[in-house]
Amino acid sequence: MGAFSRANSATRSKTVKAALSGITLLGVSALVLSGCASSTDADSGSSEELDLKIGTILPQTGTLAVLGPPEFAGVDLAVQDINDAKAGITISVEHKDSGDTTTDLATQSATALLADGVSAIIGAASSGVSKTFIDQVTQAGVVQISPANTSPDFTDYPDDGFYFRTAPSDVLQGRILGNKIVNDGKTDVAILYMNDAYGTGLYDNLKTSLEDGGASVVGEEIFEPASTDFTSAIQALLATNPDALVVISFDEIKTIAEQLAGQGFDFTKLYGVDGNYGVIGEADTNVDIAGAQFTNPGVLAPEDFQARLQEMVAEQGGDELTVFSYAAESYDATTLTALAALQGGSTDPATIKDNLQQVSAEGTECETFADCAKLIADGEDIDYNGVSGPIEWDENGDETEAFVSIFAYSAGNAAEGIDQVSGSLK
Repeated sequence: MGAFSRANSATRSKTVKAALSGITLLGVSALVLSGCASSTDADSGSSEELDLKIGTILPQTGTLAVLGPPEFAGVDLAVQDINDAKAGITISVEHKDSGDTTTDLATQSATALLADGVSAIIGAASSGVSKTFIDQVTQAGVVQISPANTSPDFTDYPDDGFYFRTAPSDVLQGRILGNKIVNDGKTDVAILYMNDAYGTGLYDNLKTSLEDGGASVVGEEIFEPASTDFTSAIQALLATNPDALVVISFDEIKTIAEQLAGQGFDFTKLYGVDGNYGVIGEADTNVDIAGAQFTNPGVLAPEDFQARLQEMVAEQGGDELTVFSYAAESYDATTLTALAALQGGSTDPATIKDNLQQVSAEGTECETFADCAKLIADGEDIDYNGVSGPIEWDENGDETEAFVSIFAYSAGNAAEGIDQVSGSLK
């Protein structure tokens, strides 16, 4: 992927906060049990070093494996920055695989991390996967922060306040994608989507946005996760003669795109979403989707952040990152966990939970862990504005202000970030 221009901090924080209310859209470029979950706690105000242990449940395998490398890298870079700050807290991380909804890996990973006494778990990427272990984690009194869950179902989920996410609800992505399609002049839209919490939630909000914008949904087909043959669904959708086709899937997009090509489909009519963005890349030669456009909740990863991630991954002996989806959100989830522990003076999960909203809003603004930690040490309330944007959690652990990025594919399956759209869900 090409490098992206960086949105300045004012755009990511103060401008967004001042200018947005309701559902406001603006194109930026164009317009374990809680009792054993803490290793070394300190009372509030104590100078004792805090020892924070966290875990991750993110995709190393499965239909969302493309998102694993940038998410793990985001967490690891935050851990590095937190420890380098020497601000009275040391953080360690234990990585586990989430797999996908066809496996039981996520629940096994949650069991292992809870037994190891983590205070917080970063993950999962898939909304459907998070649903398989959220009760296990939150009922144990441990914090869960997903960098990528977008299903609207989590807004009112009975999690006792232990669940947060740094990616916006698909209420926002659905409306921004719908507006994008309408603004591109499309009027007859077909939708192919998968039957899980992510697919149906995004479909509902996309359809509402399209119809509110004056477009018609002329065809819709639903498929079960991990389906392998989409021929009949594709033929039914193309028979409606749509001028836009939206595919809401995970790595099934590879098969879908090949089968679309077999029907002579014009990929300038294709729109995708965060679950399938980046799955098809320059190494894929079976199909060329030049002209397709995808949305992805979150910012276009700033160039300096991309460079730092690549440098760290190289030092770890890993492969070069090809996508940066949810890297910033993973970084910020980890950073906010440590800041909440510092703010409360304890690594007890309940203390972290009680301070997460406070460190994300209505205080002195700061943009790095080190700067925020200094303010906390001086007794100030902080408002962390991170790499992914202003965060601003509400009482449900939902972001109230966020970005959705738009990517376009060119010949050879090269993808480039072309816009980022900000929105408020207050």
